[in-house]
Amino acid sequence: MTIDEEPEPEHLVSVRPLSELPGQTSSDQRNADVLRAWHAAQRSIGPVSSLHEVLAAVSDAALTLLGNATHVTLVLGDDAEVGKATELSAFIPVMTRVRGPDATFFTPPEGVRVTRSVFRKVIRERAAVLAADAPDEVFSSESLLGASIRSTLAVPLWRGASVVGVLQADNRDAPAMFDSTDMEALAVLAAYASLAIVNARLIGRLQTAEAALEKENVFLKARERQRAGNVRILGESSKLKALLEQLRKVVDTRVTVLIQGETGTGKELIASFLHYESERAAKLFVAQNCAAMPENLLESELFGHKRGSFTGATEDKKGLFEMANGGTLFLDELGEMPIGLQAKLLRVLQEGEIRPVGATSTRRVDVRIVAATNRDLEAEVKQGRFREDLFYRITAFPVNAPPLRERREDIPILARHFLEIYAKDLGKPIVGFSQEALELLTSYAFPGNVRELQNEIQRMVIQADAGAIITSELLSPRVRRLEGLVDEADTQPGALRDMMDQVERFLLGRSLKEHGNNKTAAARALGITREGLHKKLRTLKIS
Repeated sequence: MTIDEEPEPEHLVSVRPLSELPGQTSSDQRNADVLRAWHAAQRSIGPVSSLHEVLAAVSDAALTLLGNATHVTLVLGDDAEVGKATELSAFIPVMTRVRGPDATFFTPPEGVRVTRSVFRKVIRERAAVLAADAPDEVFSSESLLGASIRSTLAVPLWRGASVVGVLQADNRDAPAMFDSTDMEALAVLAAYASLAIVNARLIGRLQTAEAALEKENVFLKARERQRAGNVRILGESSKLKALLEQLRKVVDTRVTVLIQGETGTGKELIASFLHYESERAAKLFVAQNCAAMPENLLESELFGHKRGSFTGATEDKKGLFEMANGGTLFLDELGEMPIGLQAKLLRVLQEGEIRPVGATSTRRVDVRIVAATNRDLEAEVKQGRFREDLFYRITAFPVNAPPLRERREDIPILARHFLEIYAKDLGKPIVGFSQEALELLTSYAFPGNVRELQNEIQRMVIQADAGAIITSELLSPRVRRLEGLVDEADTQPGALRDMMDQVERFLLGRSLKEHGNNKTAAARALGITREGLHKKLRTLKIS
């Protein structure tokens, strides 16, 4: 289709505002044959849903209703589904159907010249327009003459107060006048067609969104499967083995598990291990940091909200409890949860019910709760910052994530694991660690635990040359300050565990000597408890 720019046709018979157009016909307006044609057209439009099919059905219906019409063109705004098209340039012809010699309707294989003047007047004045059949010299519009248009009739398509398009019928064969009855009939068709076209475009948008969501779901499920395969808790230390043995006892129960431990000990990894080793592995594992949001946003995030429940709530939102239904919800930093929300969490644990913000009814959910904290919740209860009833519910099965300094034999295993990951991510092959580098890593206390070790390895891989060995020179200054310790402890070459025992024996002896054999003071200086110090002294056979 081609569009011609030109002044408006001067010979206009009728211009009727949108507000005056009829919504239905009456028997005295159309004879029985035309009424039957209109109802047949209505039935042909109803069953179809795709935009192209709706446009074709509407065009064919117009040709059926208007026996004098030879061409019907549909013009739509480029954002017609929401009625936002306001500039004339935003409206373009999208389909033209033609009456054939054998009374069949078809879309012409070649472009059809379409005059812009009539539908532009319809859009600008929000009115139906009827232009007369007249001698050529009466028309000032060159495109009307060029297209051999003898008479034209155009009515607006609308949604609410917005014009979303134009339905235009032309006679291009013989002098044949459209009349006011034709205008009435086409206006009634336009009322029905407007709804059908808007709905078809909305359905198209929904189908597009649904297809995108389906692709996203496929991607997320694939990522979940990949993540499930990657959930491994690495290490051979006795403390780690004891932790895993505890977890396996509750993996397929609904018991709430509280993971306690220092920052960076891998509490979320432990929670995901519980999920992916359980019968809930096919459902979602969802995590939320309770310290990351203010109370009102955290409540909405966890429990969801209803549209209009607060400023900015423009639509219903599903909360994490609903998203994790059938699966596991991990609440990190539980000790930071505002006390007002703790009552709602207690209700979920006791009743298995949630109430979205602004809702008047509850919803049942089946969610396994795993929580984590680095706070002393018992002390928080005494200070009035944590509900006592929630404390007893949440501590049904507490486990402790051991700090890295208490599982030093796992450091080389974890270091090699992170080295493999970052060497692959950066496309930089690394041979491995020198023995001195591993000794220094194992000797370091890692107050930031596994997370600090992970960052240390990433930084070293970035600095290292491809094909190189990670040496002690690449370690950070806080780790390298132990560099002379091996020599100072006068360790004898041997197995790494034996050398580390020699270093640890040296450090314990030096600390006790510096503090006059005061075990409490020595333990405090070493960053361990007095009981921990006694245990190490017995293990290392230090009297």
